[in-house]
Amino acid sequence: MRARHALMVTVAGAALVAGGLAAPAAQAAASGTSAVTCGNAYWPHTNKDSGSGKVTKSGSAAVHTGPYGACTTVGYVSQGTTVQYDCYSVNDYGNRWTWIRDANGSSLGWIYGAYLDDGGATARC
Repeated sequence: MRARHALMVTVAGAALVAGGLAAPAAQAAASGTSAVTCGNAYWPHTNKDSGSGKVTKSGSAAVHTGPYGACTTVGYVSQGTTVQYDCYSVNDYGNRWTWIRDANGSSLGWIYGAYLDDGGATARC
């Protein structure tokens, strides 16, 4: 019983350490990148880009709560759909993400720039 308990504590501790190491990359931006986190699906910002583009990812592209693939997915935009741009952010990995709106002007969230026909917004958030 003690060995089993010790193993469970070790596994739980390893999970916490692994989680602690992985979390900052998805939640805190390094210097030179925008300070945007996964939990900021509706963070206050202004529309700095009047551009738009089409989703090119085959099938559909995920829209996230932050500029990381590990952030929560809030929806999908179908290939060929035109979206409006607000601004872009570069995450800790050097990947560019664009905050998008639908044709009616409703905020959707973050989409990976490589999934947009022109790479996304040209104005930094």
